[in-house]
Amino acid sequence: MVDKVTSHQSPVTSKKDVRISIRNLNIWYANTQVIKNVRLDIEKNRVTAIIGPSGCGKSTLIRTINRMNDIIPDAKVKGEILLDGKNIYGDDIDVVEVRKRVGMVFQKSNPFPKSIFENVAYGLKINGFISAGGRSASGGKKKGQLMERVEQSLKDAALWKEVKDRLGDSAFDLSGGQQQRLCIARALAIEPEVVLFDEPCSALDPTATAKIEELIQKLKKKYTIIIVTHNMQQAARISDFCAFLMLGELIEFDKTDKIFTAPSEKVTEDYITGRFG
Repeated sequence: MVDKVTSHQSPVTSKKDVRISIRNLNIWYANTQVIKNVRLDIEKNRVTAIIGPSGCGKSTLIRTINRMNDIIPDAKVKGEILLDGKNIYGDDIDVVEVRKRVGMVFQKSNPFPKSIFENVAYGLKINGFISAGGRSASGGKKKGQLMERVEQSLKDAALWKEVKDRLGDSAFDLSGGQQQRLCIARALAIEPEVVLFDEPCSALDPTATAKIEELIQKLKKKYTIIIVTHNMQQAARISDFCAFLMLGELIEFDKTDKIFTAPSEKVTEDYITGRFG
């Protein structure tokens, strides 16, 4: 099936527009292969949606982009994932640095049992955030720098106006949609270049979902976005490019309008029109 779709794998025409290049990617869990020879180019400052039936390898694929699969026993990865031209699976790669550059937001909001402020500041603190000038400055300056970054992250996540007067409150006091935007703010605080979203709206109501979708559209001005979604309407609404996976294989990859109006593969059409999946 992979040979059949080679011509659909990369609509991106300029190498300078590519932030991530996935080359001949194969992934196994123990003896079961879950991703098969995937090739894919992700364009910077665009939203790329990964769609496909349950169990097709969508989440496995994006977890590989920030090396979260490293923590899964018996997981094996072969192939290359190039971030700005450098293979993140190379021997000389600092995995912590990769995860700073590639943030992730999960399916279920997972705020820490801390205050709203401390949730956003957490990543900054464990990564030793304070500018070179701040290290030699007073504690007050350090605190001011931290506050500025937390505030900006909450603004970027469209949450600041709702929580600015309650930063000391528990994150668990927020609604489900607010908790998810808090997790987005936490991911943005360390200023990644790429943000991965793994079905971020699956547990949210339509109102909260609409806010997350609107937020993602704004975030692509600053970040490269990759989103896994089971919602075909969501993929059509918010993504610029769309990749369809089935049984671990990349069936088709193209501009979203093309995928949803004139797919090149019959199996793609069958999936997006609800004939299976």
